[in-house]
Amino acid sequence: MLLTGTLTLSLLLAFDVSSGKILRFVDENGVTHYTDDESEAQGYDYDEFDDLGQPDPDNVIFRLDTETGSLYVMNKFNSTITCKVHVTNKDAIDSDILFDTPLEIPGNTEYYLGRLEVISDEEVSITNSFDIGSLFKGDENVYYSSREKDLIVPFAGKFRVTQGWEGGFTHKGPKSRYAIDVAMPIGTKILAAKSGKVMDMRMSSDKGGPDPSFRPHANYIRIGHDDGTMSIYVHLKGHSQLVKPGDTVRQGQVIALSGNTGYTTGPHLHFAIQTNTGNGIKSIKFKLNGKEPFSGTPLSN
Repeated sequence: MLLTGTLTLSLLLAFDVSSGKILRFVDENGVTHYTDDESEAQGYDYDEFDDLGQPDPDNVIFRLDTETGSLYVMNKFNSTITCKVHVTNKDAIDSDILFDTPLEIPGNTEYYLGRLEVISDEEVSITNSFDIGSLFKGDENVYYSSREKDLIVPFAGKFRVTQGWEGGFTHKGPKSRYAIDVAMPIGTKILAAKSGKVMDMRMSSDKGGPDPSFRPHANYIRIGHDDGTMSIYVHLKGHSQLVKPGDTVRQGQVIALSGNTGYTTGPHLHFAIQTNTGNGIKSIKFKLNGKEPFSGTPLSN
């Protein structure tokens, strides 16, 4: 047996949002933590609206073979994730694992991370964190995309943008800074803005309302695209999905119906184009049918 010291394993992305506001902070070892205790959060200004579409952490399983010292991670998502492994007290172990380095883990795969041996009696904690999607290799600082039909309006009908980029109400954190909200009746057809593959979804909720306690109940669908970007569609009507994870969808295909689930003051669609930076999910600027979707802009196909 290679492991001679004290080793603890945990998955720090897991957190319970059912209790309301969750705070996130990074400790002195670079490990991300989630807590509902503000005294632990060390001043992190958490945007409680920024975890819309948070993937289920139970789909990422961290496993250590204590006989061989081999460390594995199982990705149960259909899509690639980007995983990081963190360690406390590196001097207490001998390992070939690439700690604190984003590693792309293919969907439905158990991935060998490396070997480790505890070489002291000191306690060592091995943790990991992940984001969904492959690392984005494009330019995050330009409009996506300037070509007129690269991204189409993600709904049927004609409606105005009710909250645009950097909106004063909720579009403040990195995942939502360049998102848009579009008010529309419940049951409006939601369309794939670009062809791609369904990465993840939650569509089981029928709950919504103007109180933060409803935030965990927002339905969503996330679609990954060949260029490494992801589109996300939030507040969808429960059980209205016409696709499932792993499905390939074409641009303009109806994927679900709009709804009023989650923390919302009225029926609307929350839409964003996002990238995986290796240090978190980030929204980027985009054009729909070649048009900038600022607040008040009428959109239609």
